[in-house]
Amino acid sequence: MKLDAEYPGLNAVAALADPIRKAVYEFVRTSEDAVGRDECASALKLARNTVAFQLDKLADQGLLHVEFRRLNGRGGPGSGRPAKLYSTAQRDVSASIPHREYALAGSIMAEAIEIAGAQDRPVATVLAEVARETGQSIGVRSESLLQALSDHGYRPEVHQDGSVGLLDCPFHQLSANHRAIVCSMNLELLTAAVDGAQAPYRACFDPPSNEHHCCVRLDPEDD
Repeated sequence: MKLDAEYPGLNAVAALADPIRKAVYEFVRTSEDAVGRDECASALKLARNTVAFQLDKLADQGLLHVEFRRLNGRGGPGSGRPAKLYSTAQRDVSASIPHREYALAGSIMAEAIEIAGAQDRPVATVLAEVARETGQSIGVRSESLLQALSDHGYRPEVHQDGSVGLLDCPFHQLSANHRAIVCSMNLELLTAAVDGAQAPYRACFDPPSNEHHCCVRLDPEDD
């Protein structure tokens, strides 16, 4: 199993497990401007070659952005070579095993609250609408519904009767504390994802016996 494919962000988290690399990353992240190798090495009291290696590794993982710029502001012949500078890439670093989608749930809920407030409508009604729009988008963009469900942390498992069980709830902690609203949102999301993918299933609410499983089951459309 390729963990880096199944859990996006795992490689980046692993990269920061090295204490020197993490220190280099934190220095760049907290700097007000892009920094060069010499500046970083001096600040951390490390060898320049060590810092250069770590900076490039962080850039390879997508954690740092690289640019080339002349620090003296001059251009043309005799102005010297541009310096290689590093700044933090616009990326949050996180990984979860099992995979969770709390950011997705938060985005859906925040948009629903914003719309409901602006239009003076019940939040629950708007939440269902936003969840359906999000699910439709997920389904339309997917080449395979089951792959899309896997990518979003549901761990789909096809049963002998053709139904699909979802062995993980990507909103597990939220549903544990706010089951009714989260499970309702999830059902709307998955119903629309099935529709958007034009997959031969229908989403059914099915409270699981295992607390970690999803509350939705996909049954064959022709049942």
